[in-house]
Amino acid sequence: PGKPSRGCYFSLAFSIGSMGLACGSLWQIPNTTDRITLQRGLFLTSLGFIYFVSLTDFCNKYLLETERGQRFRRKYRLMMSDVLEITNKIVSAIQASFSFLVGLIVCKSTCTKSFVYASHFLMEAYGWFGTAYFMYDIWSMYKVHTQKIADKLHLLRITKARRELSNGYTNGKTSSSSSSATSSSESVSLSGGGNNNGSTPGTPHEICDYDGAIVQIPKDGRWDFLKYVVTHPVMMIHHVFIGTFGLLVVTYIRGGGHCIYSYMFMMEFSTPFVSLRSILSTMRLKESRVYIANGLLMLATFFVCRVCMWPYVMWRYSLAIEAASLWAAMCGLPRGCLVSIAILFLPQLYWFYLMVLGALKVFLPQKRRPPNGALPATPTQATPLPLPTALVNGKN
Repeated sequence: PGKPSRGCYFSLAFSIGSMGLACGSLWQIPNTTDRITLQRGLFLTSLGFIYFVSLTDFCNKYLLETERGQRFRRKYRLMMSDVLEITNKIVSAIQASFSFLVGLIVCKSTCTKSFVYASHFLMEAYGWFGTAYFMYDIWSMYKVHTQKIADKLHLLRITKARRELSNGYTNGKTSSSSSSATSSSESVSLSGGGNNNGSTPGTPHEICDYDGAIVQIPKDGRWDFLKYVVTHPVMMIHHVFIGTFGLLVVTYIRGGGHCIYSYMFMMEFSTPFVSLRSILSTMRLKESRVYIANGLLMLATFFVCRVCMWPYVMWRYSLAIEAASLWAAMCGLPRGCLVSIAILFLPQLYWFYLMVLGALKVFLPQKRRPPNGALPATPTQATPLPLPTALVNGKN
């Protein structure tokens, strides 16, 4: 279709409307130190689910159903899983921008009053609204993961059929057998799945997941939600902890210390650069200057906002309570608080380590040597064929 469908406009309207209702519900709060009631908090969480789900639906429909979206997908040869991943990263970047903005406002409002005890209603409000994102994002990443498996299996079937076709020409088969192989290739590439008997290779195959991890594809092509949760423990702990304890308990039950929590919200400043890196990689622009420049910004902001942020906050806390040293201030914290800091801080070190490894591969690439006895490619070898149009258009 050449124009956006009604569903595309409806999704955008729901997204804008839910955000407008959330902002309007906070307009009548007179004092910055007022608390968010339980009823208002649940209302904000409901609006958060509507906002993030409808925003995701709008982005998907725009890329899949509009003329501009179709041109964009054809230009960068995007599969269905690529579209879902780009949408996931766009929504992640938008949420991170909201989080950083809220943290900056609360930091300027509360840190000049009391580093430990000051509060601001906006921190609690976005705690309720933002918790919906982390619950939604788990399901969104699962959908990207399963679609990647489906696309990979489809490519394997097409590759196998084309290899058989190429071998048929190499072995001097007749044109009739070649046409038979061609029809077989078309039937395999356009088949919608079935039980995959005879289509999925018997040897293990893998995909590169959203977080860079290498995951084996199940032979039956199925990957249930529970298995996805079990095989991604770091991301699950991070999302569930922030979505429940991190954004609800520390803002609603604790009811103070929002200056400290504002720094946690401002950690999200690096997320848009992380999301843009993933989008550029999906668009196959790793060799572009934009990708390299964004990667450097991502490393710098991630190091400052996520690796250095917690030591800085603890240093400010030690000054506020007039502790003898930073170590003495940390030892005085409750055990549960120390565990919470570890859950938040240690994954940041792990992800920064992965980012540094990725940067070293870009700036210090290793030259691969051909194995002993390997022969150079000859003109008679089959030339890789372009990605099928049906798969680019998101059809399996």
